Amino acid sequence: MKRKQVPVLTIAAASSLLLAAGDAPLASGLWEIRNTPGVATLDGRPLVDLPLGPIKTQTLCLGSSETKDPVRFFARDLGEDCAIATANLAAGQVRIAGTCPNQIEGPDSTFELAGKVNSDRYDVGFATTAVGDNGRMTFSGKMTGRRVGSCGAGSPKDQGPSR
Repeated sequence: MKRKQVPVLTIAAASSLLLAAGDAPLASGLWEIRNTPGVATLDGRPLVDLPLGPIKTQTLCLGSSETKDPVRFFARDLGEDCAIATANLAAGQVRIAGTCPNQIEGPDSTFELAGKVNSDRYDVGFATTAVGDNGRMTFSGKMTGRRVGSCGAGSPKDQGPSR
């Protein structure tokens, strides 16, 4: 089946939407990051047999270039064909939403990341929805992070998507 092509709003362009709010970006330094899979459903019914994967914890050294661009940081696991429609940061709250092209024929999938963020900590939930021949599938989870100190020699750098 032919894959649909969608116009891509670049993450860099969406970043200006987020940073225009004037809130402080994430602080540079050593961060402990945890991605926790949540619930998958098909037409509202939990998919208990679906392997959601393990909780992933990593420690990264984030430099000023990564921390000054929160949209790029939070959206780093999205595919490069995904389009960010909205990106907002205000009063310690972040919300990023958009679409990703469906891998087969059908409507594009949607995603939303929303939660609390400050310079030393974040707690962001995510949800995706895709509609296919089998019905409407949703997947949710949580991303948390906290700054744990300064980067030292040999600290792991952010290498992009944490797949």
